[in-house]
Amino acid sequence: MKKSLKAALFSAFIFPGAGQLLLKKYPSAVFFALFACAGLYLLFSDLLSRAQEILEKIQSGEVAADLATIAELVHQQSAKIMESLSPALTILLITWLVSIVEAYRIGRKLELDI
Repeated sequence: MKKSLKAALFSAFIFPGAGQLLLKKYPSAVFFALFACAGLYLLFSDLLSRAQEILEKIQSGEVAADLATIAELVHQQSAKIMESLSPALTILLITWLVSIVEAYRIGRKLELDI
């Protein structure tokens, strides 16, 4: 398998920056990994805060602690969640895609230099 394809697959299926790491391009590997981690952090921190809100409503007695009521509350929150996740998902997806393309590009350049 060519290095360019292998690096692109590493970045696509393992984590952004993994392909650059394979190609020994450490600064760009760190760059992509940090941006992907930032996107994941924003994504999960928002999801956890939404879950905490639901949990607090259940503990305070504002919402009944039965499965149907909780499922309905989660369903109501889903529209709000999609709006707030948009920046985090955008950061993560753009970072992931650029990492794949960049890993392939660097790999092709290294193959042509050999």
